[in-house]
Amino acid sequence: MSTMFSQGLYELMDSYDGFIMDQWGVLHNGVQPYESVIDTLNHLRQRKKQVIILSNSAKRADDNIERLKKLGIKSTLYKEVVTAGEVTWQGLREQKETPFKGLGQKCYLISRPDDFALLEGLDIDVVKDIEDANFILITGIDTNVLKIEDLDPVFKRAVVKRLPAICANPDMVTVYGHERAIGPGAVAKRYHELGGMAHLIGKPHKTIFRHCLGMFDKLIPSRILMIGDSMQHDIAGATAVDIDTAFITQGIHSNSFKPGMSVEQKRKAMEHLAQVYGGIRPTWVLDSLVWQTPEAALRERERARMKE
Repeated sequence: MSTMFSQGLYELMDSYDGFIMDQWGVLHNGVQPYESVIDTLNHLRQRKKQVIILSNSAKRADDNIERLKKLGIKSTLYKEVVTAGEVTWQGLREQKETPFKGLGQKCYLISRPDDFALLEGLDIDVVKDIEDANFILITGIDTNVLKIEDLDPVFKRAVVKRLPAICANPDMVTVYGHERAIGPGAVAKRYHELGGMAHLIGKPHKTIFRHCLGMFDKLIPSRILMIGDSMQHDIAGATAVDIDTAFITQGIHSNSFKPGMSVEQKRKAMEHLAQVYGGIRPTWVLDSLVWQTPEAALRERERARMKE
């Protein structure tokens, strides 16, 4: 089936009852919600549609709920929040399932300065010397003060010790406002390139998508739509568990979609992205998470007037 281009979620209402939505690049840019997002979520709630927000955020679910609240996205507008950080926290606490089984209690943490939030409430000690560590935990990186290559000496010692690394956010690139920055996933990739074993928690891996699917009330996968802006994480991950997808062009791949592009130009840009990402194609393409574009609303009003 070829990719379809939509001007708003109102066109999809008869096809789906459940929605899994990415955060950054779809709902907000880290600073403020995108225009029409809250309006769209209200329309979904009024129609009793179920919404689960899925994020590769390395922070726990409650932290993301609070972030959304500060951005004006109230908890009444969605059913649940699932984060890679929450899955990581639960795994570190229990240490029963792969890749967390038997990790130990001594952690070498790679994060933004003084960000220990993911370890709160856990019986885990942060060590400063990699020689004392049982494993590495990657939650972020401050590229203003540190380059990935600066970690090479530590990583090489960790490889010799055969230490596993847990990455609580697989994103290769993060979006904050209009800025792009290196994501934690890129740090994990560097460790892997040097010979280390790195475990990525979150999208596009099947476990976290299946976790989301199990949280819907009495919905079958064919009635659920994943909405995301990352071909690598959102679209590929959802496709792997056989659910339909909607790709948002304004997010992480926005440089491929210039303002004023025709549908045919967007189709060519989309095909190029599909080729870059192994032939994965979304079911739908939308410019942003809107209920209905002004142009579409005008046409609908004109059709209604003609019927009178």
